[in-house]
Amino acid sequence: MSVSDKKIPRRQLTVESTNELRKTLRDALIEMLKNSCPCHYPRFRNLINFYHRNYKVGSVFCADTNYLISSACSNEIGFLKLTERVTENVIGDYDADLVYTCSKCSTVYKRIGKQYSISFEFEYVIILYAKYGIDIGADVKNPIPLLQGLFGFKDEDILLCAKDFTLGTAQQLFEYLTERKY
Repeated sequence: MSVSDKKIPRRQLTVESTNELRKTLRDALIEMLKNSCPCHYPRFRNLINFYHRNYKVGSVFCADTNYLISSACSNEIGFLKLTERVTENVIGDYDADLVYTCSKCSTVYKRIGKQYSISFEFEYVIILYAKYGIDIGADVKNPIPLLQGLFGFKDEDILLCAKDFTLGTAQQLFEYLTERKY
């Protein structure tokens, strides 16, 4: 392990760690839905929007972001509904960008998939129409605790993104996402 590897917030991807991440994020979304919808939580909106180009670096993906998007768009949770497949002027690397609408507040999101190699693909979400109104979740606070962490081709790129993140526990990630303003 190089010196820079020790500063990169990430855990080895295992079946156990992936299952723990899925459960934690599902539980956090269910908790947020008790109060309103995740759209009203700035920390949710921030994490689903992680995109390495915002840091002006090469390809880096956040496993926690990918699983949060996947959970939020799943039929199991059911608050984001697929409402459109955009096939013209696609931002992502696939045949369509997917548009989801919140069934509670009607906020509209675009889910974008990028692929950098056969084993390296990721997603991020942008808000097309914010309709959530007043935030009930706590403001974004760095460093953001990640359960799985950041991955990419170059440690230098990952380290530039890593300044906003730390490796945390399932409980820390859950509490971070679900903390309310009041």
